[in-house]
Amino acid sequence: MGNYQSGGDDLIKKYAETKIFKSKSEFARFLYSLDPSRSVDAWRLKVLRWEKRGGKIKQQETVAKNMNVYYDKSNDCYVSVMDDSNELISVDGDTHRAIKRAYSKDGGNLKAHEIARKFSLPENWVVSYIRSNNWTHGMDIFTDEEISVKSLGSLVEDAISEKRKNVLEEANRKYWRQIERDANKYRLFDELILKEFRELVEEPMDIPALVNLPESDSPYALVVSPTDLHYGKGAWEDECGETYNLKEARARLMNQTSNLVSRLPATPEKIILATGSDWFHVDNELGSTTKGTPQDMAATPAQILRDGCMLAREHIELLAQVAPVEVIFMRGNHDRHTSLSLMMYLSAVYENNPQVTVSTGLELRQYVKWGNNLLGFTHGDGVRSSNLPALMATESREDWGDTEHHTWFHGHLHHMKQTEKDGCMVVQLPSLAGHDRWHYRKGFTLNRAGLSGHLIDYELGVIGTLFAPVV
Repeated sequence: MGNYQSGGDDLIKKYAETKIFKSKSEFARFLYSLDPSRSVDAWRLKVLRWEKRGGKIKQQETVAKNMNVYYDKSNDCYVSVMDDSNELISVDGDTHRAIKRAYSKDGGNLKAHEIARKFSLPENWVVSYIRSNNWTHGMDIFTDEEISVKSLGSLVEDAISEKRKNVLEEANRKYWRQIERDANKYRLFDELILKEFRELVEEPMDIPALVNLPESDSPYALVVSPTDLHYGKGAWEDECGETYNLKEARARLMNQTSNLVSRLPATPEKIILATGSDWFHVDNELGSTTKGTPQDMAATPAQILRDGCMLAREHIELLAQVAPVEVIFMRGNHDRHTSLSLMMYLSAVYENNPQVTVSTGLELRQYVKWGNNLLGFTHGDGVRSSNLPALMATESREDWGDTEHHTWFHGHLHHMKQTEKDGCMVVQLPSLAGHDRWHYRKGFTLNRAGLSGHLIDYELGVIGTLFAPVV
C-alpha cells in the first residue's frame, strides 16, 4: 500500500481509466478496499478534488450519459455494461427490443423468470440486463431509436397492435391456468368422491320383496317424498327424548315405505319419487348446512354422503318392484350441494335402466305433467307457499293451461298441511326425521313423524292420501 501514499492521485488515475463505476461513492468504496488508510468519505472527497484539477473519469461520464447502453446503428445492436460484472455485451436490436416490450406492462408485462424462459436465457443474466438498461414495468414499449425514426402514426399502430397481442396472450394464459385449476379440482373430486361413487354403482343390493298388488282399473300415479329425512342427524335419547342416527333413519325410511306400499289399492302406473329436500343433514366437510350453520351429526360428513347415496338407491330399488319410478330432485337448505352429488350418483346408476328415470334438472322448482295433472315440487324454503300457485301458472304456463288439476308438494317445515288457492292445491309434506338438540330446545317436538303418499288419478287429480307414521 506504500506505493500509493503520494496523495492517492496515481491510484485514482489508474482505475478511473480502466474500470467503470456507477457513481463516485462506488469508486470511493473501491479505492478504500485497496487502501483503507483513508475512509470512504475521504476517498470520495479526494476523487472530487482530483476532478477539479482536471482529472477525467471518462468511463463514469459515459455511463452516466448513456445509462450503460450504447446503440450501434450500423450493426443494429446494443452494447451494454452489465450491472453486476461491468462486462460489455452486445445484443442484436431485434432481441433487445423484444425483451423491452416483453418487460413493459404495455407489452407482455412478463417477470424476469418468464422472459428467461421465453427467450431461453439465464434468469440472472436477464435480471442484470434489465437493471443495466434501467427498465421498469411502467416504461413504454419503444426504444429511443424507434421513437426518433418512426412517425407518430406508425408508433400508434405498433402500440395498438402490441396491446391487442398482449390481450390475446394474457387471455390464453388465463385459459390454460383455468384448465389447470379445473384439472386439479377434478383430480381431487375424482379421488375423494367419484372413486367411492364408482364402487357404490357396482355394489350389489339386497332389497326385501314387497307384496304383489292387483292391476288398477284406472291409471293413477303414486307421489312419494321422504322429504327432510336429514340423513346424518345425531340425537341422543337422554338429551332429546329419542335416538336418531344412521341406523334409525334407514329403518324409518324402509319400514314406512313398505308400510305405505302394502296399503295401496292397486298397482300404480308409475311412482313419482321426489327426493333430495334435506335428504342429507350437512352439506360440507365442516358439518354445517349450506349457509354454514353447525349441526349435530351421527357420523362424519364423508360417511353421511357415501351411506346416504347407498340408502337412496336401496329406496328406489324397493319402489321399483311396484312400478316404474321417476326420480325428481328438490334441493334443500341443508343439502343444496350434496343433493347434486346424490343426483349425479343416481343418474349414473340408472342410466340404462328403463324401470327408473332420474331427472337431472337443476332448478329449485321442478314441474311434472302427467295426464290431466300439473305437479310441482320444491323444498319449501325461500318462497312462501301462498306464492307457489302463481309461480306454477307463470313458470309452466303452457302445461298449466293444458291441465285441469294443479298440485304443489313441498317440505321444509316437518309437518303435514294442505291448502288450496287460485285453482291449485298445496301439499306440505311430513318428515321422517327425529328431533335433534335444537328442535328439542325450541319445543319443535309435536309433529308426528312419518311418510305420506298421494294417489294422483290420470284424469281426476288427487284422489287419496296415505300416511305411514313412525311408531
